[in-house]
Amino acid sequence: MTNSSLSSAADRVRILAVSFAAAAILAGCGGPSDGQGEFASAAEAYAARNLEKAAELYSKSLAIAPDNVDALVMLSRVKIDLGEISAAAETLAKAAALAPEDIDIIELNAQCAWHLKDYEKARGEYLRLAKDGRLENTKRAQAYAGLGVIDIALGDPDAIGAKTWIRDRARTEFLIALALDPKCASARYHLGLIYRDAPYGYLDAALEQFQFFVRLSAEADPRMQNVQRVIIPELKDQIATALAERPGAQNRDSNAAAAALKRAEEAWKNGTYKTARLRYEDAWKADPLSYPAALGLSKAWEKIDTSAAGKQKSFEYCCEACKLRPSAVKLFISAGDKAMALKRYASAVELYSRAVAASPKDITAIDGLIRALGRTGNRDSAAIYQQYRDQVYQRKK
Repeated sequence: MTNSSLSSAADRVRILAVSFAAAAILAGCGGPSDGQGEFASAAEAYAARNLEKAAELYSKSLAIAPDNVDALVMLSRVKIDLGEISAAAETLAKAAALAPEDIDIIELNAQCAWHLKDYEKARGEYLRLAKDGRLENTKRAQAYAGLGVIDIALGDPDAIGAKTWIRDRARTEFLIALALDPKCASARYHLGLIYRDAPYGYLDAALEQFQFFVRLSAEADPRMQNVQRVIIPELKDQIATALAERPGAQNRDSNAAAAALKRAEEAWKNGTYKTARLRYEDAWKADPLSYPAALGLSKAWEKIDTSAAGKQKSFEYCCEACKLRPSAVKLFISAGDKAMALKRYASAVELYSRAVAASPKDITAIDGLIRALGRTGNRDSAAIYQQYRDQVYQRKK
């Protein structure tokens, strides 16, 4: 599993190499070897990414001092890097017997389990770290990101026995990770993937997450380069294409729309709401990409017609405005409220969910989503978002 390491291997290597080298100097060269020199040399080899040599030297160090937990941890890390996962798991088992609460051991165990597709074990290990309030938020955030990555695999619609609510759990795990650490690159990247793909398809929200990921990543990172050169341009093209393909978008008359909007606003101020609605309709016909026209029509229909048909019209135009302004959290919540009033619960789920995508900590959006999911009978997902709500707002107290 990439981008989910809970500790810096380079930092650990550097600190341990220095300390072991110093210890070797202090001990002198005349006595029997205790494996410290081999460990220091292995650390240098690992830092230089000479993995085969590092594995050989860590093994030599362990042959001399088999209970050296740091050597066991580093040998396990090298084995993972070499793709020798079963060997890494065996080495980690020895380390865990000596130091069962070591954070690096728990995290590496989770990585091994992930590579071996033992997702239950991997989740268990990451949960130990995610729920450990003694750890720094950055480390807990990485653990939640690891949980989310596992759930992406478990929630694959093509996977045997896949459950739809698992994708919602993955989403909330990434959101919790970002609540703990907004700079968690792994959570940004994988949340972007979730929003880009089915069943969400929130292209604007996905674009935002990928743009964050690029800013947080090293320029040489191959994944960052792929996001910057391929994923982000593709998303921008998809967003632009979706707007261009809206009916009437090719024949927009911005000047006529602006003039109609001005007349609509004047009529609204004068209290002539039916006239205002007609002028908003003129603006909408002139420019089907006019957010003010769609919003004005929703507001006008709500004002002048309280019948079921009028409420339906207000809802439809509110949804059109949402499509044109994906970041308008309050508008999505309003549209969700209208959908609930019309008993269009599936639509309400979608609208509240998009509001959460735009503002993950908005309590009104979260509560609306939980309520709408309950109305659709999707109690599993409703429970997932209730847990998310409880955790996020517990942290704010």
